[in-house]
Amino acid sequence: MKRFFELGEICISVPTVSYDMSVGELKHVFSELKIYEYLTVLKGGKPIGVVFRSDVERISREDLTAGELNRIAVKIRDFNLEREGLIGIIELLPVIREPIIVTDRRGKYVGLITYDVLLHYITKYREYVIPLVQQIRESLGKEVFLYVFGIKNLKGFRERFGYEKTKGLLKILREDVQEVFGGDIEEVEESEEVWVLSRKPPEKESVKELFEEFFKEYSLLFGDFPDVSLYGMSVNLKFIESQEQLFKKIKELRERAKKIQGYIFVVHGLQPKLILYDPRKRKLLKNIKERILRDFSKIVEEVVSSPQDIWEFVLYDMFKKYPYFELFYIISSSGLQISNNVVNPNVDYFIAQGKKGTDRSDRAYFRETLEKGEYISDIYLSRATDDFCITVAKRFEYNGKVYILAGDINFREIHRLIKESMSATNLG
Repeated sequence: MKRFFELGEICISVPTVSYDMSVGELKHVFSELKIYEYLTVLKGGKPIGVVFRSDVERISREDLTAGELNRIAVKIRDFNLEREGLIGIIELLPVIREPIIVTDRRGKYVGLITYDVLLHYITKYREYVIPLVQQIRESLGKEVFLYVFGIKNLKGFRERFGYEKTKGLLKILREDVQEVFGGDIEEVEESEEVWVLSRKPPEKESVKELFEEFFKEYSLLFGDFPDVSLYGMSVNLKFIESQEQLFKKIKELRERAKKIQGYIFVVHGLQPKLILYDPRKRKLLKNIKERILRDFSKIVEEVVSSPQDIWEFVLYDMFKKYPYFELFYIISSSGLQISNNVVNPNVDYFIAQGKKGTDRSDRAYFRETLEKGEYISDIYLSRATDDFCITVAKRFEYNGKVYILAGDINFREIHRLIKESMSATNLG
């Protein structure tokens, strides 16, 4: 349950003195008010700053006034805020932690807010006493999700717009993340990222909502230069045994995400997957998926029109027409793989060899293809290549029996197809 504060409720009622009060008079006031180390200075009935006992006591000149000894203080109007907002208020305090003046809407003096008072209300609630790192440590092995969000090309943005606007951009990201995911949030200065600890599992729609909101705000404020986008990840702490393992995994996922263009979110778990968002290429991506399904239907037609004992040879020949596929395999209606993995001979990276007899009946793509006839996956981390890919599958019949042809496409090939489509569009 959220706790709200009126600043007027928690500020200190420090007595006031007039701007033109003399040093001699001030000494008498401080002598009478023994518990106060400073007083609020008013000019024309409005607070302008604070005069300190220590400043008055060391002054020998009697001709000076409170206004001349006054230290200008930050002023804020009384308002209603959540307890999270108190942290923002504490950042207004100068390094020497002098008090902040609180006024009402008409500028009338209400009281002072001090560092110690703010710290009291912030740390009164346990969740603000425990650092996020400690909360993460206590959550290891539990169904709790750590979200990490960062901004690609932040260096280029800083060079173009400067340090202050970079801080502002990170603040926009933090506010968007807080609104979409909630939970305990912290801005990690070292990596310039926003980290959130939450029991809310990652959902594609929530991630895309965040990406879309940030894209709109960024475009409105800064246009298209430099090319800035978000990367993010969620790590299910249920599968993490130590903080060392966690930080190693975050580094690995961060490096993977930064290599891919556009807005990228990596979901870590038993089967890591990728959520891709690029507002400039959404229609293009849809067209690419439609092309893949059309091409895959033609491959299935070639298989169905050939004798079963040469299916693997037929699939091997398909790489000449459709070189963007990295492998094919065929599954029976019971979910058993009845062919070896047929691997594209032109790939220059390792692909694990899947064999006949592998049970794939528990895979989501098998069940959905069997039910709906065809399937194209979200982007995920392939066990065969340890790289991001998509899987496409299609059901077909041969001699009265049902089979499924499945194929994988490396994500690098998706980018190549996008570039080809963009070039063709520009030429047209």
